[in-house]
Amino acid sequence: MFKAIADFLQKNPKGYFVLEADPGVGKSSIMAKLVLLLKRRCVAHFNSQSQGIVRAEQFLENACTQLIRGYQLNYPQLPENATRDGNFLGRLLGEVSAKLGGKKLIVVVDALDEVDLSLQGPGSNVLYLPDALPDNVYFIVSKQPKTLPLPNHQVFDLMQYSVQSLADVQLYIDKRTSNSASIQSWINRQNLQREQFVAAVAKKSQNNFMYLRYVLNDIDSGKYSDVNLQDLPRELEGYYEKHWARMEMTVPDRELRRRKLKVIYLLTKTRKPVSCDILANFAKEDALDVQEVLDDWEQFLRRNSDTLPDYSIYHASFQRFLHRKDVVQKAGVSLEDIETAISDNLWEDVYGDG
Repeated sequence: MFKAIADFLQKNPKGYFVLEADPGVGKSSIMAKLVLLLKRRCVAHFNSQSQGIVRAEQFLENACTQLIRGYQLNYPQLPENATRDGNFLGRLLGEVSAKLGGKKLIVVVDALDEVDLSLQGPGSNVLYLPDALPDNVYFIVSKQPKTLPLPNHQVFDLMQYSVQSLADVQLYIDKRTSNSASIQSWINRQNLQREQFVAAVAKKSQNNFMYLRYVLNDIDSGKYSDVNLQDLPRELEGYYEKHWARMEMTVPDRELRRRKLKVIYLLTKTRKPVSCDILANFAKEDALDVQEVLDDWEQFLRRNSDTLPDYSIYHASFQRFLHRKDVVQKAGVSLEDIETAISDNLWEDVYGDG
């Protein structure tokens, strides 16, 4: 991957390089490593649906601020219209290009697929990326294999490197196992050799590191103490299904099930992290009951602090799984609930401006 980027930078006077791969196979880790390899001498922006970083104006403010500070451009503050479209960013890129003296400006942008295009002007590129770049300016970006409005670009398809990805996955499993006495004990109780365990889990993972993190952590914590190797879930979707069942989403207690569904549904719809109190208010449930649900779903949620935390669903793939479960209908969250939220001034807190 990094050799391909180096070749792209060497052979092209400017341009867009797109890392493309399915969810969970390591795009964000690669992009983060790239920033470190560049010794942070680049402009970097990481979109994140779970953190509410999905808007073009967030990217424009971040990128323009980094350019002004990094290259000492004469702007005491961002102009009022700097984040309205890509015009000001384009101007800054031109000014930086004139100062590079043959060096290169690299802009690293992760997860273009998580950007909310509905908040942009019709027909615009994702994040208002400029169609034409000045010399020695390069964008290295990542996305899932979905069609997005992008300028002319070169694609690196990570899914074409399954053999190399499998080797990475096996190394990851082996190192994770070496660092966990609990996983080693689980392997011994199954009368397995470590090589068997590594090979079997790697096959089940389909080269998905998110799957590995969830499953290996569950083995480590004892959640699979009564499960054998064959019964471990297959692929990430299978893991979600098993977790859904373990969460007792089919319990006879209809009110408990409905409460869980309401909380999870609301989390799938928020555009930024929200507190337990806001969720409880919106769901019309007791805050302690909502907190219990949040604690049960901890491994899929991101907490942004330890005191008075806000919550969001960790990864978009789990959000998609929940939507496929038809959580909306089962939760019983009606238009009347939404209208009540608006009248209670909760809409902006939960869904963000607009």
